[in-house]
Amino acid sequence: MNPKGNDGGSRRRRSRWLWIPIIAMLLALAAVPVAVLRVLPDAPPLDQVWMATPGTYGRIERLDHDVAALFFERPTSYMLGALQLGDAVPSMSWADEAAFERDLAAGVIPAHVRAVMYDPEYWVATPVDQQQDPVAAMQAFSEAARAAGYQVVITPHPNLALVPGGDCVAQPGEAMERAFLRCGIQGQAAAVADVVEVQAQFLEEQPDYYAQIVRVATSQARDANPDVVVLSGLSTRFAATPQILLDAWTAVHEDVDGHYLAMPEGIRPWIATRFLGLVAQTDETRD
Repeated sequence: MNPKGNDGGSRRRRSRWLWIPIIAMLLALAAVPVAVLRVLPDAPPLDQVWMATPGTYGRIERLDHDVAALFFERPTSYMLGALQLGDAVPSMSWADEAAFERDLAAGVIPAHVRAVMYDPEYWVATPVDQQQDPVAAMQAFSEAARAAGYQVVITPHPNLALVPGGDCVAQPGEAMERAFLRCGIQGQAAAVADVVEVQAQFLEEQPDYYAQIVRVATSQARDANPDVVVLSGLSTRFAATPQILLDAWTAVHEDVDGHYLAMPEGIRPWIATRFLGLVAQTDETRD
């Protein structure tokens, strides 16, 4: 007989029996849906306003229904594309002021739409005359929209400061976003809008600089219209990780009223979903 060998065998058998309940517990936890293992707040942090397109919402919803509903199905949400979604404000967007007026006259805007957005940029979607004189185009859009009873959202892009022949353009060596602020276009937008977006998403990888530009633009907007709702842009195009979006959000969330979350061409939906999940769990949700 070998007592030492027998004791080793007994210890191994006891060890196997001890591992069985541990493994069973781990398997049970793995089977529990993520939603059961977390508690989401009743509203987005700071009761912020969130805006998105149906494509962005749909991709997030497929990954995490609860997070999508929390941020985009509330009365403080704006859903573009005329989608009726929960209590969100059904909205539509135009990059061409004249096209908006044509659609308005033709009666093709769905009756349930409550907010309309004008998105002038230095791109093919906005006619050159509107690029060169965005202030006049924003004024015309606002007047037509208000006469029809809509909330007005205006989101001028800083690249308007690069338009050849524009009323106010960047000087040699001047950064596009700095020229945009110097030209006061954000304030001009706010003067005729209910909601404006600061399109600084291309700077989100530099949270300190992003915050600097957003704060100046927000100040200009509120000086022009103390009642305006100010959103800052966030985009998965410029974020390789959820942390990049979270850092940008953290840098400005106390300065703005909310955010437009973009997912161009549906790029990296998991980043947007994880980011929103992190925001939902921040201490600000419990203030």
